[in-house]
Amino acid sequence: MYTPVCQSTSVRRHKNSWKASIYSSHTFQKTLIIQRPFVNNLVKYVKTKYPNGEYQCAYEAGFSGFWAQEQLQAQGVQTIVVNPADIPTTDKERQFKNDKRDSKKIALTLRSGELEGIYIPGKQAQKDRTTVRVRAQIAKNQRRVKNQIKSILHFYGLEIPEDFSERYWSRKFVVWLEKISNENELEGLELLIEEHLVLRKLELKAIRVLRELSKQERHTELTKLLNSVPGVGLLTMMLLITEIIDMKRFKREDELYAYLGLIPTSNSSGDKESMGEMTKRGNKRLKSAVIESAWAAIKKDPQLLMKYEACRKRMGGHKAIVKIGRILMRRIRRVWLKKEAYVITEY
Repeated sequence: MYTPVCQSTSVRRHKNSWKASIYSSHTFQKTLIIQRPFVNNLVKYVKTKYPNGEYQCAYEAGFSGFWAQEQLQAQGVQTIVVNPADIPTTDKERQFKNDKRDSKKIALTLRSGELEGIYIPGKQAQKDRTTVRVRAQIAKNQRRVKNQIKSILHFYGLEIPEDFSERYWSRKFVVWLEKISNENELEGLELLIEEHLVLRKLELKAIRVLRELSKQERHTELTKLLNSVPGVGLLTMMLLITEIIDMKRFKREDELYAYLGLIPTSNSSGDKESMGEMTKRGNKRLKSAVIESAWAAIKKDPQLLMKYEACRKRMGGHKAIVKIGRILMRRIRRVWLKKEAYVITEY
């Protein structure tokens, strides 16, 4: 009687080729290079060489999304996408890193059951997330251009008048910049001003798109609930919805805090345990947005302001606002799960 072989396969993906390492239940088989069409060629190879097997595959999350996981699953290969930071490694492996070694390591740890896949959103959720992330990238590019413009002004000793805000660039300020550019024959500055105007137009369009997205039937109930939480505006609200997607996947508050990176690192040895700086793991987009929302929330909610002031005296302003961020996320989680709008407590 033939017993199917459990085939563990790992993939290191690049634009033009994949490195795939294959392990059977007990032994390493081989590492091969897969060309386009990647999924079809990989599935055809393993099913031809190892027929009637039970196939498992894993690859690192990265630039190319989840389409490979979806296609592999559709062809009968159980596939997970893993956080690169969660793959066990040694210092030696970090010092001598290459695709073949990484591919074998992923396959070996997949076979041993050490790997856990990340959450994979549905198709529509991926599209909504892309829209929100593109808006954020446009805003980032605009900040970059603004800094470049200010750098040129400083380089030539051109002072920005006090009646202009360096944060909010009005049309009047842009006209002043254009005048300075012409008077000093700064063609580089002129190009940057033009790029700024294009990006500003794009960002305004992107915000309109987000506003329309928030009114879609699949989001309307949740956006109304999140809008009741002080400090949570349109951008943070849509970021929360498209990054978290399903709050029920976090069984405990600590899991949510860890996902956002709102927990400190720890180091314990014997009876000694010390807490360090905030972890660098987590969703950086959400972490930044939650901290910004926390600053806005303490201006609107007296209860949060009192909590912040009490924490600030003990631990300083930076750690205190992180504490407020966790409280804010606790509120958001409660509103999200219970479907009840938040009500500010009056004093």
